Amino acid sequence: MVDYKAITAILFDIDGVLTDGSIILDAKGEEIKNFHVRDGQLISFMQSKGIVFGAISGRDSVAARKRMEDLKIDFVRFGQGKKETAYSEFKKEFKRQDKEILYIGDDVIDIPVLTLAGIAVAPADASFYVVPHVHLQTKALGGRGVLREVIDAIIQQREWNEWSAPRKRIGFTKG
Repeated sequence: MVDYKAITAILFDIDGVLTDGSIILDAKGEEIKNFHVRDGQLISFMQSKGIVFGAISGRDSVAARKRMEDLKIDFVRFGQGKKETAYSEFKKEFKRQDKEILYIGDDVIDIPVLTLAGIAVAPADASFYVVPHVHLQTKALGGRGVLREVIDAIIQQREWNEWSAPRKRIGFTKG
């Protein structure tokens, strides 16, 4: 079992983690991306608990920028050929140490950061080159709730789960 207690920051790649990695172009050449809504559902809750979120992407797109803005991600860097540079910027800006950072990546461009982060995670369908560099792989495929699976694991371990208590049923009868 992975111990998430030291984690105060979650950083992630976008393409292949929050999306399935597909690049869809419309008639004007603009990228269209699919994001899983559950990935974003608990970010503000986690931020209220002191967790900082960051996205470090090798690519840049209007769709990804809009999604990161909508999710109110604390730290966002696009077009990062050397993601470790952005990772270092994050550590300096937010005064974090490697052991406090969980990073989610899916491809070879993520390996330098995966080897630095306190906890390294990859989606189920990550490149086989990435797998030896991570502490765990999610059950979820890229774009299918990878971030949410990680968030849920942290919530469960830290017992922040305020949703699992049974609710009283009003107006319903057994039968």
